[in-house]
Amino acid sequence: MSVLPHFRLRKIIFKFGIRGLLIIWINSGIGVLYASEEAADWLMKINDAAAHLSFAGNFVYVHDDQVEAMTVVRRVQDGVMQERLYALNGEAREVVRDMDRVWCYIPDKNVGVHDYRQTSESGFPRILATDIDDLKRNYQFELGSKLRVADRMTKQIKILPRDNYRYGYHLWADEESGLLLRSDLINAAGDSVEQYLFVDIEIGREIADSELESVTSKDKLVWYGMDRPNLTADVSQGQWQVIDLPAGYRLTKHIRRMTPMEMEEEEHMVFTDGLSSVSVFVKKAKHGQSTVTGLSKMGAVHAYRNNIENHWVTVMGEVPAETVQHLAKQISFQQ
Repeated sequence: MSVLPHFRLRKIIFKFGIRGLLIIWINSGIGVLYASEEAADWLMKINDAAAHLSFAGNFVYVHDDQVEAMTVVRRVQDGVMQERLYALNGEAREVVRDMDRVWCYIPDKNVGVHDYRQTSESGFPRILATDIDDLKRNYQFELGSKLRVADRMTKQIKILPRDNYRYGYHLWADEESGLLLRSDLINAAGDSVEQYLFVDIEIGREIADSELESVTSKDKLVWYGMDRPNLTADVSQGQWQVIDLPAGYRLTKHIRRMTPMEMEEEEHMVFTDGLSSVSVFVKKAKHGQSTVTGLSKMGAVHAYRNNIENHWVTVMGEVPAETVQHLAKQISFQQ
């Protein structure tokens, strides 16, 4: 049984909504020097393709012995990315990124959640050439063999973690465009814990406005979310802090906001090593709420929930269990 009653809903929002489609934080490492430099070039090519190419296609998402089929349409126009992601099987869900918001449709639950986009947000993170050296401290990488994916030839890049606080990645990039067509998340035993794999894709074609419109009408759902962007405020020095971080992780965002579902004040921190990322959510405990604590898992996402100083603290990320447990033990309230 999950220790988080709303874990699946939050995970859907976390993974397919605010984070976007196929959030693959790309990095490089060491190995044979020539191979390292060539792999770094491929990573930059993947990064550039994600930022500039429009495409439409279908892919499968494999996790926990389940296979989910998804369709995606993305348009990049005048430097602005818009996207629609729709589940073809299982629980109905849809994510639409318009010009200023992310809309998560969950019609089976009669629920919708929306939030304002960050102005710099895109479906893939941007990796700059200057980031490569930082990433080498916690990962190494090597080039793999060629493989046909979605009837296109791809080049494999293997990303290998240096410790157990992060997953490894096997990436396959389209040889012609650089677009990422397959990604496997690899645990310490060398097993795949999560996989994205395109089965068909059209790259570079024009995307019509109608292809970016949701299937479900907004009027049919009960909506939760931010109606005003000023409900979220940056926190330069929050009361909640993580004392000891795993090597390479750093704080990249610290905000105080209202939660979209309950409209309760919540402190939110994001930590990343440039590839892996972990979120920490803190809100005041209320009478009648679930008191269950501990570890929960869905696919590659682990979450750890604990009560500290009469506050519920949830650590969540697409990282190994050791990482969320470590952060949960290092959180403290500063007077």
